Amino acid sequence: MRIGTWNVEYAAGAAKNAARLLRLRDARADLWVLTETHDDLDLGPTHTAVRSEQRPTGRAGARWVTIWSAFPVVRSVATRDPVRTTAAIVDAPRCPLLVYGTVMPWHTDPGPTGGARNWVEHHRVVPEQAREWLELRDAHPGIAMCVAGDFNMDLGGRHYYGTTAGRAALVEGLRAVELVCLTSTDRVPAGRLSHAPIDHVCVSAGIAEDASVVEAWDGSVEGVRLSDHSGLVVACP
Repeated sequence: MRIGTWNVEYAAGAAKNAARLLRLRDARADLWVLTETHDDLDLGPTHTAVRSEQRPTGRAGARWVTIWSAFPVVRSVATRDPVRTTAAIVDAPRCPLLVYGTVMPWHTDPGPTGGARNWVEHHRVVPEQAREWLELRDAHPGIAMCVAGDFNMDLGGRHYYGTTAGRAALVEGLRAVELVCLTSTDRVPAGRLSHAPIDHVCVSAGIAEDASVVEAWDGSVEGVRLSDHSGLVVACP
């Protein structure tokens, strides 16, 4: 099973979307959690979409998150913030898998009031989402979980982006729900990325054994900027 995530910078431009789609197809992920995306970037018919609601800003079809699954989608799962997150249970080969896709706030995110100071929204939302992961796990006993998307922080290795408080809240949230981050800096093969990833794939400990990063690329592909984020794919044998 291959799981990937990529922030595609609003999936703007037909030519760039064609290049993005080629990069996604080449990576051969069974599950994608695309962030800052748009319905124009369409992985059908090989994958089925589970989308967050329309973003309040941006053109029609703009989404913070879309889950694309090559596995049968059993059903979508409601989340507290249906604009910033989305979730679904998919019939993965090893076991049913609850996939939760997210975009966590960035450092200047102004929040719902429009006036939040730097990192305040991040510090508010991370523990809220962590509590929701626990609730979802308890509501779906025996189902493995995957939390993936744009976390807006690096994990492990030399500091790149994020805060100590935000990172501590995330690490504790993952620990509480027994999720393993497969895309921490130390897990990415050396030389693949120009800086530490801030987009991540985390899975239940029971399916994390022997998992590894098998694809990692910068946002610019062959000199063309397709995103301001790197993309990653992990393989869970």
